[in-house]
Amino acid sequence: MPFKFNASSFVESIVNDGKKALKNAALDVVQQKLGGLGPLGKLASKFISTTAINDRTITRAIISKDISVSDASDWRVSISIPEILLNGPVLDPLREGSSAAFNTGNRLVFPFNPTILFSHSANYNSVQPTHTNYPYYAYQNSVVDAMTITGEFFQENYRDAQYWIAAIHFLRTATKMFYGYSDPLGNPPPVCRLNGYGPHVINNVPVIITNFTTDMPADVDYIECIVDGQTNMVPVQSTITVTVQPQYARRSQSRFSLNDFAKGNHVGGDEGFI
Repeated sequence: MPFKFNASSFVESIVNDGKKALKNAALDVVQQKLGGLGPLGKLASKFISTTAINDRTITRAIISKDISVSDASDWRVSISIPEILLNGPVLDPLREGSSAAFNTGNRLVFPFNPTILFSHSANYNSVQPTHTNYPYYAYQNSVVDAMTITGEFFQENYRDAQYWIAAIHFLRTATKMFYGYSDPLGNPPPVCRLNGYGPHVINNVPVIITNFTTDMPADVDYIECIVDGQTNMVPVQSTITVTVQPQYARRSQSRFSLNDFAKGNHVGGDEGFI
């Protein structure tokens, strides 16, 4: 019977043998280095060879399972709140559920239409050869600039006041990293989602909160409210300004298609391209 050579299987076996040899060689180097450190080094070498180094897997850190808007028909401007931050009574007014006073669906909803400023830029480098009248422009990149949201908050009762405190507390929290005794330790501030005015305007845009400001005027009344058993005084009128920066993952950007974007096929997608 004539011998049949399978080039595909041959190459695959060589690659697998190479991977195995490289892996074993790396393990041998580690064991050799540790073995020269005395009894403790030998013990560490044995532990490495019999545990995770042979079956090591890489897992992705996930901060929030669901950070998208829960009600697509709600066109109010809102910033979603990752579930990992929704702990404790201070953020209760923003939490989804029948016990919440406003039931905003795990979102900070601006109660009145805010003023939103956003812009898009295409950057070009100017190239002007010697003895020319007009420069040439070489495309460099495109940028979705930071968006500024300015909204008025009016507090007419203690529930409105609790909502204002929850909004401020969320913005304070969303601009801090997981530091010290936090869990998951070392993670940056979480990514939120910005929605407003319908799917073709601001649709599920992943954003990071880079700045927020508010005022506590001297010429307005203050209303009392109780949060977690503590008495607080809140202005009856206040302005909150939030600056957010769209933050797209590299993997999401690699799937971007300008042709589909022009057709509007991006609407309703997870990437939230604008």
